Amino acid sequence: MEIKRISIFNEFKCIAKDCPANCCRNIWKVPIDPTMYGKYRSEKGIWGLLLRCSTVKKQGVATFRHTFRGCPFLGADHLCGIQKKHGTSYMPVVCIQFPRQLYNLNFFCEETLYLSCPEAARLFLVSAAGDRPFEFTVTEGNVDYKVNTTNDDREFLDYLLNARNELIQMLESGISFDSMALLHYGQDSQIACLRKTPLPSPQDYESREHYQMTCGKIDDWILNGFYHPRLRTISPLLYQLCRKYIRKFGRQGKRNPGAANQKLAALQESLYEKMPDLRKILNRYYEYYLLTGFLDIYEDYSFSKHLLFGIAKTHLLHLFIALYAEDRENINPHEIATVMAVYERRAQQISLSDLNG
Repeated sequence: MEIKRISIFNEFKCIAKDCPANCCRNIWKVPIDPTMYGKYRSEKGIWGLLLRCSTVKKQGVATFRHTFRGCPFLGADHLCGIQKKHGTSYMPVVCIQFPRQLYNLNFFCEETLYLSCPEAARLFLVSAAGDRPFEFTVTEGNVDYKVNTTNDDREFLDYLLNARNELIQMLESGISFDSMALLHYGQDSQIACLRKTPLPSPQDYESREHYQMTCGKIDDWILNGFYHPRLRTISPLLYQLCRKYIRKFGRQGKRNPGAANQKLAALQESLYEKMPDLRKILNRYYEYYLLTGFLDIYEDYSFSKHLLFGIAKTHLLHLFIALYAEDRENINPHEIATVMAVYERRAQQISLSDLNG
C-alpha cells in the first residue's frame, strides 16, 4: 500500500499533562474497538471490575462512561491511568491514534493530523508562519486501518488529486480562501458530475469577488447545532466565545443587520493589528482543509458543499480568534493554537443545510 504522510505528521508528540486543552478532559464519546472491549470484559481482579464499571455499550457501540471531568481514567496528574498501568496495549485504538487522521482510499492512504489537538494546531501554525509547505512524503507498507470509501473510480480520484493541487496553487498565487472563483469552480464541477460531462480545471477560474460573511449567516452556522448550553461543560473556552458573539452581535443583528455587520467587520479588521500575518494564516488554514477534507468529494461528489464548508470554517476561525483577542493587547501562537483546537472540535457541527452562496 502506498502511504502518503503529511510533513508535520512525524513532528507530533503528545505533550500530555502540559496540554492546554487535554482531549481526555472533553466529554467525547470515545468508541472502544471490539478487540479492546473484549479484553476489558475478560480482565480479572479489581482492575477488571474497574474497567467493566467504566464502560457502557449502547446500540452495539462500546464507550467509556462520562464523568464531570471527562474520561474516568484521567488521573489527578492529567495523565491516562490505563496507559500508566498497562501502556498502550490496553488503550482503545482511537486514543492511540488521535490526533492522527488515517485516511484509507483503497488505492493509497493519506496520514495527516487533526487540528483539534493544540499541539497539532501549534505545528500547523509554525509551518504556516514559516512558509513551510505541507508536503506528502510517500512510502510503501501495510496498514491496519479500514478503507474509508465505497468508491473505486480511480480516474475520478486522480482528477480530485490534480484539482486539489491546482486549488492550492491558486491560494499560493494570491487567491484568497474566500474568493468566489473557488465556489464558481465548485458549482460548475457539481453540474458536470450530474450531467456526466468533462470536469473543469480550477485554474480556469478567477474572480475579484469574495464570499460575504454576515451576522445573519454566522447566526445560522453557530446557532443551528454548533452552539448549545452544554458547551459550558464540554468546552468552556468555546462556550465563552459563543456567548460573547451572541451578546455583541446576535441581538443587534436582528434589530439592525447593517450596523451589526459593520461592527463585525471592525472587530475582524482590528485583529490584523495584532496578527499582521493573519491573511496568510487563514489561507494556509484553508489549504490544510483541502489537504485533509477535499478528497471527501470522492465519496459524495459534493464539490459545492465541501468548498463552501471550508470557507465557512475559515471565516468562523477568524471570528473566534478575533473575539478572543479583542480584550488583549496581543495574542501569542500558543493561545491561537488553543482557540483553533477547541474550535475544530465543534467545527463539524456547522450546519451544511444553512450554507448557501
